[in-house]
Amino acid sequence: MLTSGAIKVPVTTPNSKDDPTDVKTEHITLPPPEMWGALDNRSAPVQPEPKPADAGAGKAQIIHAFINPSARSRTIPLVYPFALEGEDVREITVRRLTLGEVQDLLARTSGTTLTAMDIYAEMTGLTPEILRGLDDEDGTAVTDAAYDFFPPRLRPDNASSET
Repeated sequence: MLTSGAIKVPVTTPNSKDDPTDVKTEHITLPPPEMWGALDNRSAPVQPEPKPADAGAGKAQIIHAFINPSARSRTIPLVYPFALEGEDVREITVRRLTLGEVQDLLARTSGTTLTAMDIYAEMTGLTPEILRGLDDEDGTAVTDAAYDFFPPRLRPDNASSET
């Protein structure tokens, strides 16, 4: 789609693990064609900046240990691994968010539209752009695992108790 010289493409995000037709479609703007050569990652990988780890005040801190921490995460081996900042990424770990992490995410994104991909990014420690760049097979496996851990109050079919 062309709007005012900008190229926009549709990107779909699943809203349901079980219903493949339940998707949200957004249109994202691609970089201008003159930048495509610099962004071509077929020869020399140019990686996006990883999401910075927030430190200090405002970040939820866990002060206790969960009794069964392995139940709070799932590691997905990638069929199509990739390189990020010179390191091979062969698996992605998806983890459940704590109440404080969900509150921090909501505070950071206040006034903006929070997408499922933003939440998946928080659950994996990768940026939404990196997740969107996964091969579809790997992306589906990661988002399916993430959907299983999706915070209940952020699910589209649940009304939040917070206003």
